[in-house]
Amino acid sequence: MRIIYYALFLIGVATSQTAFSASISLSLPELPWSLEIATPGFTVEKMDISPDGAAARLQARNKASSVILSVFLEPAAQKGDSKACREYYWNRAKQSPIKKEQISMHETGSIAVVEYIATEYLGRKTNQKNLNAYLAEGEYWIDVHLSKTDDEGTLQSILKSIRINPTYIPTASDRFDFGNIYFKQKNYKKAVTQYENAFVLEKQKSSLPRNTWIVLVDQLGMSYGISGDLAKSKQLLKWAISKEPEYPMFYYNLACTFAEMDNFEEALQNLRLAYKYKHNSLPGESVPNPRTDSSFAKYLSNPVFSTELNKMK
Repeated sequence: MRIIYYALFLIGVATSQTAFSASISLSLPELPWSLEIATPGFTVEKMDISPDGAAARLQARNKASSVILSVFLEPAAQKGDSKACREYYWNRAKQSPIKKEQISMHETGSIAVVEYIATEYLGRKTNQKNLNAYLAEGEYWIDVHLSKTDDEGTLQSILKSIRINPTYIPTASDRFDFGNIYFKQKNYKKAVTQYENAFVLEKQKSSLPRNTWIVLVDQLGMSYGISGDLAKSKQLLKWAISKEPEYPMFYYNLACTFAEMDNFEEALQNLRLAYKYKHNSLPGESVPNPRTDSSFAKYLSNPVFSTELNKMK
């Protein structure tokens, strides 16, 4: 059982990919707990969540020690504890083309473990130590996979740090990621809830990098607008402009909001400002073409609108 995932990060703002992690925490929007692993020196290279928000996975690497870490958190295939989880996944792992030797199984507390040496893969000789730790929590199963060539106890030290945190409280970054899940699903009302929580936490104590904060506010403003709360969208974007007066997409989305409110003059004025500051777009981002945006469709036959768009370069 492996669920299809997609990356949660938008327009290249994958902040965890560029930061070394002292610990890794993995959870889901509706869970009151998280999986935590002490991983000093690791870099999270990818974190994905399934389209329905029911499963998550991550990949991380420690370049200094050459340890590779992957984690899957998903609904349990059946009722059962960590041993049942191990049996389920190990039966599938045995079908892989990787030749496994020195296989051993044991338990450490509530965690079921499999250790083995991968000696051959597709005809190529290897000598890679592998450790899979299996956990069961509520209706979820977790598979933590660690691997390292010529391991000398590093994997065991990481294994000892794996735990379930039953008092997990999502951070602003967590809420931002969860909001992105719902935004990509076009479930904007649920996206609003997560983004608002992240926004409140961030106002209480700043923790997000500038680019991530900008995307958070941008996405929250769009979620308000798309879900029909134009007043909140306008209020938020005007406030955001007071904080970042030269960021173009705040002006562009405010123009969309005014257009939806049938305020032609304000929509046009904010479009002008969006194009004025377009060189301040985030990496990988560009100001959209208003001619293809549904918010401005009603103005396309307006000669004043067309003339003004032609001036925006």
